[in-house]
Amino acid sequence: MNKKIAVLLFLITILGSLLRFRDISTNPSNINTDEAAIGYNAYSILKTGKDEYGKSWPLAFRSFDDYKPPLYIYMTVPSVAIFGLNEFAVRVPSALLGVLAIIITYFLTVKLFGSRPTGLAASFLLAISPWHIQFTRTAYETGSNAFFTSLGLLLFLKGLEKKWYWIPAGIVFGLQTHLYQASKIFVPLLLFGLFIIYFPRIKNKIFSLPLLGLPFLVIFLPVVILATTSAGVLRFQGTSIFQNPRPHDQYISFSTTDWLRNDNKSALLFHPKILAYSQDILIGYLSHFRPDFYLTSREDPKVTYVPNVGLIHLWEFPFLLAGFYYLAKRKNKIAMMVLSFWFIISPLPASVTNGLPSSARSAVFLPVLSIISAYGLFSFYSMFKSSYPKFFPWLLAGNLLIATCLFAFYAHMLFIHAPITASQQWYSGYKQLVFDSVSQSVNYQKVVVSTLLDQPQIFYLFYLKYDPATYLAEGGTVGGGFSQQGNHLANKYYFQSIDWYKLQSSPNTLLVATPKEVPTEAKSHIVGKYYSLDGQLLAYFVQT
Repeated sequence: MNKKIAVLLFLITILGSLLRFRDISTNPSNINTDEAAIGYNAYSILKTGKDEYGKSWPLAFRSFDDYKPPLYIYMTVPSVAIFGLNEFAVRVPSALLGVLAIIITYFLTVKLFGSRPTGLAASFLLAISPWHIQFTRTAYETGSNAFFTSLGLLLFLKGLEKKWYWIPAGIVFGLQTHLYQASKIFVPLLLFGLFIIYFPRIKNKIFSLPLLGLPFLVIFLPVVILATTSAGVLRFQGTSIFQNPRPHDQYISFSTTDWLRNDNKSALLFHPKILAYSQDILIGYLSHFRPDFYLTSREDPKVTYVPNVGLIHLWEFPFLLAGFYYLAKRKNKIAMMVLSFWFIISPLPASVTNGLPSSARSAVFLPVLSIISAYGLFSFYSMFKSSYPKFFPWLLAGNLLIATCLFAFYAHMLFIHAPITASQQWYSGYKQLVFDSVSQSVNYQKVVVSTLLDQPQIFYLFYLKYDPATYLAEGGTVGGGFSQQGNHLANKYYFQSIDWYKLQSSPNTLLVATPKEVPTEAKSHIVGKYYSLDGQLLAYFVQT
């Protein structure tokens, strides 16, 4: 790498770092329930070697009656050890891996195309990618997929030349399956595709494949075993389209009609049970290729976050399309096959879930979109410069002006407006609510916190840095369901639904209640009000 390239890559990395680390503790305005759970479980592992339920060194962390893959929580343990239990410690592993992904994307792109300018373009596009930024500024495990996918693929490609690179490649890909639910399907599919695409080169090294396969299988095996347990399928059951009875009922209706007509062959041929959900799966899969999915922000603001900005920049989208066009024209088809296969399989894990399209479940698209867009950008400008040299400076200047203006708008929305517009979805006000209720608790015998505040016990554990050993001695987390009534800590704070008429006679009790739980006759007992950043009423403090 020459000095000019190194300087440009360094500047791109600095830009990517600023976009991920600036105000990371306060933007989004508060940690969400998953981030609080990640942080406290990392803290509990650090202090006791057990999670909040008392399980030692788990390979799946129970959380809110769901089970999280363990990798990000274990990556957060050293972060909490260094920085303490706070927002920065929980989010910094994601941001750091996001920055490293920018650098690795450069080397991966150069490996695929042999072009350093294309590599710089790819790393730059990932550095400013709204999709990548929104997931690497928070402790969304899916944001770290870009790091593991790009590093694993780079090591795999280097292993084609020096077989010993396959050992770390197998380790990286194996670890990725413990990162996020979608990775458990995406990674084996990607490895299968790489084996098919590179088989002409691999067949001469067939006896070296265990260098890749054994590390991967050893690390991946617990995922397979867990998938046979109720804990392993709980998340899938909660988000699966198979919980929707409509397609199944329709399949039963069609099959029954054929059987009543004594046409059992038609029933078996045209209405097999395996195809009952095929249309829903296809619709879910194809929804991730709609332009509006990439260019608008109409998803849940908890996920899409920045208002009026899509997952990729508007000016980048034509270059994404151009990238596919130039890849199809490329004489060496290997890079085209790798990137196209990566692009095609990315939505597959999400396609059997509800609430689609989902930027979180399909974030394995990253950084392939940046790489394809970079190839389209570099190929288009190279073609235009050779064909229309007199107009090239004007085209370049015009595009740079448009891109700069749109990027400035994005940065303004990200750092100024997003923390406010998404404040309710990001639990704005919860930190102050916790500390104020604790400071006032000295005046009360008991504090009852409404479970309608979405898993409030995890925020108390997180912000109070409640000693995990003490918490486990008290019984730990009883259950994580939204209606769970049995969680408590310090024999002082109880988390349950609030019925004013039943609790008003409780002696010397402070209620932390949502507005809907405070009837008119209780308004005179209100001693505090809490609002989110956008001015919406969050909770009341009510004394009995």
